[in-house]
Amino acid sequence: VRAATPDDAGATSTLAPDASKDASSGAPRSYDGKVVLHCGDSMVGGQAGLTRALEAKFKAAGAKRFVTDSWVSASISTFDQQAKFRELLARHKPDIVIVTLGANDVFVPHPDTLSVHVKGIAKRMSDKDRECLWISPPTWRKDTGVVEVIRDNVSPCKFFDARDLTIARAGDHIHPTDKGGAEWADLVWTAHFAN
Repeated sequence: VRAATPDDAGATSTLAPDASKDASSGAPRSYDGKVVLHCGDSMVGGQAGLTRALEAKFKAAGAKRFVTDSWVSASISTFDQQAKFRELLARHKPDIVIVTLGANDVFVPHPDTLSVHVKGIAKRMSDKDRECLWISPPTWRKDTGVVEVIRDNVSPCKFFDARDLTIARAGDHIHPTDKGGAEWADLVWTAHFAN
């Protein structure tokens, strides 16, 4: 998958209800002072699409900083094996980590071989009790099973299933447009971060 244009992706959430909601008041969550890191492959959106819309939501809810880093053509295995992700975590010390990753693995013939890498990434994401979420790729055709591999190995992080998401996509019919990214962000936010 090549770099997203400002306009390109789809989601059903399998997230459990968020335990951090203020049960006594039912009030929306506060992100005051929180640092959020959103990284992964080109589906992150660079400074557009999904990440732009998520940043606006977190900032409106009080987040101190929203850091985004997208790695064009990143695969799950390279993301796990190379130092970049570890360096981002060490440099920014995020309270919340969101990884959007897997688009470059949707057609691998043996996705089960990626389970060890999914576990490695999830372990780093959840270090020191930080909140973590893995957003699966918004598939544009049937995948070979990578979304199930991510879902089954992402614990203790939460999982958002973006398969078959119907959103506005760019001319490549893969990446979300800014509008599509905003639609996608609305679903992620409602499922996991709003309350």
